[in-house]
Amino acid sequence: MELFHYMGDNSYICIFSALFEPHVGGVEAYTKGLATALTKKGNKVIVVTMNTESAPSEDAIDSIKVLRLPCYNLLKGRYPIPKKNADYRKAWKMLKSLNIESVIINTRFYPLSIEAARFASNAGVRPIVIEHGSAYLTLGNHVVDPFIHRVEIILINQIKKYNPCFYGVSKKASEWLSQFGITAEGEIHNAIDYVQFCSESSNRNFREELGIRSDSVLISFAGRLVPEKGIVELIEAARVLEKTPEGCEGKLIIAIAGDGPLFLKADKTKPDNMILLGGLSRKDLAALMLQSDACCLPSRSEGFSTVLLEAAACGIPPIATDVGGMREIAPNNQFGILISSMRPLDIANGIQAACRSEIGLKQMGKNVKRRVENNFSWSETAKEAMSAMEHANKGRE
Repeated sequence: MELFHYMGDNSYICIFSALFEPHVGGVEAYTKGLATALTKKGNKVIVVTMNTESAPSEDAIDSIKVLRLPCYNLLKGRYPIPKKNADYRKAWKMLKSLNIESVIINTRFYPLSIEAARFASNAGVRPIVIEHGSAYLTLGNHVVDPFIHRVEIILINQIKKYNPCFYGVSKKASEWLSQFGITAEGEIHNAIDYVQFCSESSNRNFREELGIRSDSVLISFAGRLVPEKGIVELIEAARVLEKTPEGCEGKLIIAIAGDGPLFLKADKTKPDNMILLGGLSRKDLAALMLQSDACCLPSRSEGFSTVLLEAAACGIPPIATDVGGMREIAPNNQFGILISSMRPLDIANGIQAACRSEIGLKQMGKNVKRRVENNFSWSETAKEAMSAMEHANKGRE
């Protein structure tokens, strides 16, 4: 524990997140963004995570201290569980020696989350648990999913014993907590560094590379190709639009950025107006977004989709189901189009409605970009977190 040997008597905010860099995902990006913003406001921050990628057990990313605990990887690293060996016990001993003023726990359904809540309670700190979902976890398996749901209920009942303050990353996430008899205290929203995301664009010219004309309407999708993201329904919607393209001037193309279990099925069943790009780097994704006219996300569930924030940062409007974050980003059709369901016809109608919008896709994109810049910066999210920590500390007794 050499990196943590010289931490002195400072007070620290400890953020627990079972998944973190170099593992890639939405919760990982949220943890990094929040931790960075908190350090910029003068706070000392430690991120405690599971070592899913055989990374250094002790690390420093900018001004953030990172402690990675030994673990076993389940579900291909998506669900790590503690490996309680000598190194694991040594890490916890070090943490218990520090002056921890606040504890934030990202997501409620990992074993690390339970241990984090217990750690906070023993330290005399009321923990803050941030909900990142708006529906039960799913693997798309009717046999396995009920078991996963039961595990979720068991874990949340465990964490409730430590009397945490619950928050959501969106209103949808906060509402979802009521499923478990929990009333959220408010939201600590997902956010984006919009200047950084756009400036990191690779400048890869997708329209030229793929032969997409400048007058064609380019709709992008970004995400894992899994059932809950609505990729199968989007393929069927593209087929509907191929037959009835009314409302879209010029040819309409849907570009799919992502990889996953349904990639081969998508490749075999996609119509001619859909292009599969595979997984893209963050820089290439920014380039794609900057060249698109809109972003379609027909998901079953999202806590607060980072993709919606990335699209808005690039000035393109969302066409999305009523998932977490959509109503915050696009409260009405001046900012984006709300799809009524995941049904292919409803997705197709939503895309056509965006194309037919009286204000036009470009103005809609300008509106949503301005809204995200004004309301969903990491600085604003850090303020929400600091307010939540102040509230939790008042309620210790």
